[in-house]
Amino acid sequence: MTIVTQNTVAQKYSLEKGKDEQKKSSICLFEEKDKDAYQQFLGEMILDGRVTFEYTLEWKEIIQKHFRFTPYYLLGKDDNGKIVGVLPLFKAVSIFGKRFVSTPYAIFTGILANDEETAKELLLFAKRLAREQQVDFLELREKPASYGPSIYFPDIPSVNHVFNFSLHLSADHQEVWKKLPKGSVRWGITKAKKSGMTVQSGNTTSDLDTFYHLFLRTRKIRGVPAYPYDYFKDILHSFGDNVRIYTSFFQGKAVASIFLIYHNKEVRYAFAGAVHQPEIMALQPYHLALWQAITDACEKGYTLFNFGGATLQTNDGGLYEFKKKWADTIEEVPYYYFINKGKKIPAHEQNLLLKIASWVWARLPVSLIKLLSPIVIRQFV
Repeated sequence: MTIVTQNTVAQKYSLEKGKDEQKKSSICLFEEKDKDAYQQFLGEMILDGRVTFEYTLEWKEIIQKHFRFTPYYLLGKDDNGKIVGVLPLFKAVSIFGKRFVSTPYAIFTGILANDEETAKELLLFAKRLAREQQVDFLELREKPASYGPSIYFPDIPSVNHVFNFSLHLSADHQEVWKKLPKGSVRWGITKAKKSGMTVQSGNTTSDLDTFYHLFLRTRKIRGVPAYPYDYFKDILHSFGDNVRIYTSFFQGKAVASIFLIYHNKEVRYAFAGAVHQPEIMALQPYHLALWQAITDACEKGYTLFNFGGATLQTNDGGLYEFKKKWADTIEEVPYYYFINKGKKIPAHEQNLLLKIASWVWARLPVSLIKLLSPIVIRQFV
């Protein structure tokens, strides 16, 4: 079998399904000429429920531009050249080595295919590509109930340490209100309203500036690097009206802000930031911004509010508990690892280093965090 590398992207190879079959499936890397067919495939797969904005070509360009990861988008094609499966991969080189991952900073963007046979072929190609490129490992982040268990077992182990949280919406936002916990979420929303707090939404440069100021402060508090400002600017440019920023104001001052991305019928709670003053946070500014966003999403016909992922360790479990209160569905997301160079699964190797780095980072001034973040965040995918 010939493996197509980034340097020979125009080449393709045929992968035999079996000795007794006459048909072959063509596996190749994405080329610019595949753009329309790729977008058509995503459109056909919308009802699958796994097509998130991270699969789009716009997202591919944003990740490549801002983090310098090399894209290797795998395509499975039938005998007529029609795309029947995709696997977005990025080659990331950091202080921790080299890896293929689908997709950096995403919860799940694993194999998306019309059938299990195509999924198996895409996986086989990805494994051989990992060997040829001499990466340490291949990391595939699969949405639960996908092809994962059947095609990965037994030679590719999985680690289940990430949970995804979502809330199903209704045309009547009062139906959603009734699902929310009375003693925590509904209480927090009511408290924020009674305090005189208000919410504004938009997607202008001014809205982004307000959000980013709060976002930087939150990343400092959490002890983690921030995404660069231009990253958010390009998301706004690429997704336009499918991006919305909701900001809570108290006594005329912005105190919390959330950055949302809309795709198909899903709203993604992607990023957030706040002042982190105890007396302000006690008024629950996040609750009010989220509830306003949920109410608007219901009125606009969206069916799912995705709060994104968290681990039991994130913010000492605080983010997990916060999202858990809002969600009516919690999914444990399997991350599958094909270890190419005999190393252990990385999720269990960097905990001590991350804790030390986090302690140092939280003590840096915001100005330095803003300057260093674009370099540092590329080390953690």
